[in-house]
Amino acid sequence: MLNAIQQDREGPDMAESPVRSVDKALTVLQLLGERGPDGLSLVDIAQALGSPKSGAHLTLSALRHRGFVTQDRESGRYRLGGETLRVAASYEEKLSFRTSLLPLIRRLSEEIRQVCHVGILDGADIIYLEKVDADRSVTVGSKIGGRNPAASTALGRAVLACREWDSAALRAQLGGTKAGPLPGLGWAHLRDALEQARARGYALDLEENEPGIACVAVPVLLNGVPCCAISISTLAGETGPATLAGYVERLHALAAQY
Repeated sequence: MLNAIQQDREGPDMAESPVRSVDKALTVLQLLGERGPDGLSLVDIAQALGSPKSGAHLTLSALRHRGFVTQDRESGRYRLGGETLRVAASYEEKLSFRTSLLPLIRRLSEEIRQVCHVGILDGADIIYLEKVDADRSVTVGSKIGGRNPAASTALGRAVLACREWDSAALRAQLGGTKAGPLPGLGWAHLRDALEQARARGYALDLEENEPGIACVAVPVLLNGVPCCAISISTLAGETGPATLAGYVERLHALAAQY
């Protein structure tokens, strides 16, 4: 596969880049994007670039420094980093999130009279791209452009659950301590929450992110990869897991329209 990609990039119609180092960095991003969550080894990348391992490592080091590439501690394989997704999300937000998802979650919020969010994963955090408040007394502390820990939010868990994590990779993604990613939230509890979300197709946050607020979220997939998540937030005192689960079909239907 890598040889085919390399040949395609080196075809006769391909003009030579005026800055080879920049071209190599951009090629690495394209390779990792095409490869997906499995990532690529240094040898694979060097082969695709037609470059010695030392040169490929230098390119990867520069991309890692800026957060565009991340490296798995156990396997040593490289994947796209959070900064790549953040930049893509920022661009996509202007082109698509606002024009496509905002009207949909606004309509949903009006129908169910609950708070709705659109969020994207950025490192250990979820960033709120959109928020539609309910037309009743449901106050949620989130704000557009604000952040909350992905580990404690339904939005973050919905995105994280799209991938199976080993302990080391999960800790590398979310940081935290040996006890857990956040005070009062242990790694075992988070892994269980992600496994449950993966199995049932939606994630829950039952007052784990904000006292008095319960949330349910599903991922929005673009070419099979989560580009963001959408959620419904409500008062925990007037709803439970069963009620939240009742919203899932509507969230999935909304996500499928994107």
